[in-house]
Amino acid sequence: MRKAYKLYFIMALTLLSCQTDVFNDDANIEIINKAVAIKGRLPLVAHRGCWVGTEMPPNSLAAFKNSLDKNIYGTEFDVYETSDKVLVVNHEATYDNKTIQSNSYDALNVTTLTNGEAMPRLEDFIKAYLESNRKVKMIVDLKACNVYDVIELLEQYEVIQDAIFISFSQAQCDQLVGKGYGRLTQYLGGDITPQEAVDAGYGGINYSYDVFDRRPEWIYEAQELGLDIGVWTVNDFKSMLKYIEKDAIVTTDLATEFINEYQAHN
Repeated sequence: MRKAYKLYFIMALTLLSCQTDVFNDDANIEIINKAVAIKGRLPLVAHRGCWVGTEMPPNSLAAFKNSLDKNIYGTEFDVYETSDKVLVVNHEATYDNKTIQSNSYDALNVTTLTNGEAMPRLEDFIKAYLESNRKVKMIVDLKACNVYDVIELLEQYEVIQDAIFISFSQAQCDQLVGKGYGRLTQYLGGDITPQEAVDAGYGGINYSYDVFDRRPEWIYEAQELGLDIGVWTVNDFKSMLKYIEKDAIVTTDLATEFINEYQAHN
């Protein structure tokens, strides 16, 4: 797990070093300025928090907190549920080679993250969020968890309207719709049309960039239907600008780096 995210970190920084010249073009700066004027913030989602270029692990509480003061739309994290019904934040279905669903929180928490943190709980993230200015949306990626337990916890802390739910599971999306949270729900699978998303009651589609590269008309169809549009995970600044210009919210590992370059050139 630790080696994997370090390798990902090196790849992201290598990509970054090759593309900062994008911001030398005034036309590109104008594209971003226009998006910020419309949305009030940079239309970016920090993928697993703001961790690239730091000692913070992705999906850690530290990386989450580091994203909350950024002028961005949202910060994304992944939610699983342990065998004793603790909602935790982790990208994979396993934690330290243990299946999350099959183990209690205490059994998993014997291993800390690389920065010494305990295994993050969704409740820890919510409490940290409540200490922020609450301007950055929580993008909750529902993995192997009970949707109703997630809803109950967010409702308990009165932050559910600060969240956007994303999922590859149409069953999970349908459960959210059934609870009246369809407008906050975005499907990730990439295999239904914008019209089908509307018919299902979803508030948006949030697809991999390669889906929209193959089906660019879906962006325009989604706009006409009033759907929110998300695209992931884009770490090439030129491609990010392409989707920003199309009024999409872009999920990236390089949110901090994009912000820094934009501020340096604006």
